[in-house]
Amino acid sequence: MTRTTFTRLAALLLALAFSPRGRAADIPPPFKLRWGETAERMEALLKGVKATVVQRRTVEGRELWEVDGLKQQGQKRTVFYFQKSQLVEVELQFQRDDWDETKYDSYMGDMRRKLEELYGPGQLISRKKEPEGDVTQTLVGWKWSQNNTAVELIYFAAQGPVHVFRTLSVHFKTY
Repeated sequence: MTRTTFTRLAALLLALAFSPRGRAADIPPPFKLRWGETAERMEALLKGVKATVVQRRTVEGRELWEVDGLKQQGQKRTVFYFQKSQLVEVELQFQRDDWDETKYDSYMGDMRRKLEELYGPGQLISRKKEPEGDVTQTLVGWKWSQNNTAVELIYFAAQGPVHVFRTLSVHFKTY
């Protein structure tokens, strides 16, 4: 390869790397939404699909909406977070009373594989199991990032002598 050909190839690769088609795409929120959707538009979209906002509150300077009616297998609730009336995070919470630890592990493994197919290898952000009094808490988390967006897959369990609480959540975020 001549120096001129190499220079042209390098310039082409740089142009592709910094063009919109050459860069990695953002991780979009679920339900074919877009980052920055306004609270007013979200209200209309939710009404259109007969979903219900069951609770609104402010958490750490962000408006949080807990929504019922947007469910898939095992999904208990959807939570939308707004900052300055614009969508910045969507959390999908999965929880079923009839799921044991094996079912949660299997479901998390399936979701992790799907996310890796879409976004490549994830980064392990947490893996710990520790006692808290007579309750054992387990936390496992993975994260995928692209540009200023991310998706996190989080499993949490608290198991005591009598009761067990388990949940799996997927957080789509923009920064």
